[in-house]
Amino acid sequence: MNQPALRTSSGAIWLITATVFTAVCLVPLIGIVITGGAAASVALIATVLLACLLTAMFIVRFTMTPGTRQLRWLAASMLSMAVVALIAMVICVMIVWASVQG
Repeated sequence: MNQPALRTSSGAIWLITATVFTAVCLVPLIGIVITGGAAASVALIATVLLACLLTAMFIVRFTMTPGTRQLRWLAASMLSMAVVALIAMVICVMIVWASVQG
């Protein structure tokens, strides 16, 4: 809680890291959507959720008054993006693995 990114940051670092994180996550997710199959719908939903969370981060950054409240919302959004990406990738792998095994 005593980190500069949660106390005194302008919020730009959160937007930069979230944008890079989203770009990295979208590469395999879009690949799964393009190839189709049972995991495509999960990947598509995850892609939409990541885009919405990134958009929400930009809205929070440019509409809320600067301060710790804004920075906590940005941090929570970034953490939510990580959770969504992780769960989606695990589900996609489980779907593909089940189809290979059966």
